[in-house]
Amino acid sequence: MKETTRTALLFAVIAVVGVISYQYFLRPFIEQEPQVQQVLTENSTWSVTLQEYILSGPIAAQTYRLSNDNGRTTMFYAATNRAGTETKEFTVPLVGPEGTFLFEQLRADGIWDVDEKAVRPDPKLECIMEVDQTLGDDGGTRSFSFSDPRFWATTTAKEYDLKLPPKGAIGDSALSAVGSGGKDLRDPRYLEMVQAIEAFGPSTVVDAESKIRAELAATALHPIPPR
Repeated sequence: MKETTRTALLFAVIAVVGVISYQYFLRPFIEQEPQVQQVLTENSTWSVTLQEYILSGPIAAQTYRLSNDNGRTTMFYAATNRAGTETKEFTVPLVGPEGTFLFEQLRADGIWDVDEKAVRPDPKLECIMEVDQTLGDDGGTRSFSFSDPRFWATTTAKEYDLKLPPKGAIGDSALSAVGSGGKDLRDPRYLEMVQAIEAFGPSTVVDAESKIRAELAATALHPIPPR
């Protein structure tokens, strides 16, 4: 085979490879690149807030808030003593993907769809949780409340749909239909979300929260006189 023929064949192979590469690799990328850039540059924010009201002990209330603004994550914590005379708080930036991992865990636990729970009699802990998210022009927010998440995680109670007659007494033959369809009320998701948020953060953040609680607890030993 002549040198000119080999050269021509080489250029022909290169041209074929170039056409195939453009058709199956480069062209799809060029067509999708504007959409990819739009996703990368559009506004993306989310936040999760847990507000706790503690009905006994030296701490009356705690607030945990985790926020992400286009990749910048911050954490806020505040606590108030039982007398309501002193509140301590801090806000710190966080580095790494742990905040996003927590947000995805809370989504999997049902933060967007768990039911609101009525406050139980003589509650020990009342919680309000709020979540919001924005992606470009779309987004959503919701808040829900519940009390005593440990109760809901361990209870054996059931809920029954009562099918009472519109009038008159219930005969013996109809007793089996009353209270049928019992639904298990046990739901560990509330406790799982609360514990995940309370335990979140590097050791320095967790230690700072513990220090604040200890300082506020000390005010219960030496109460601040009311003004």
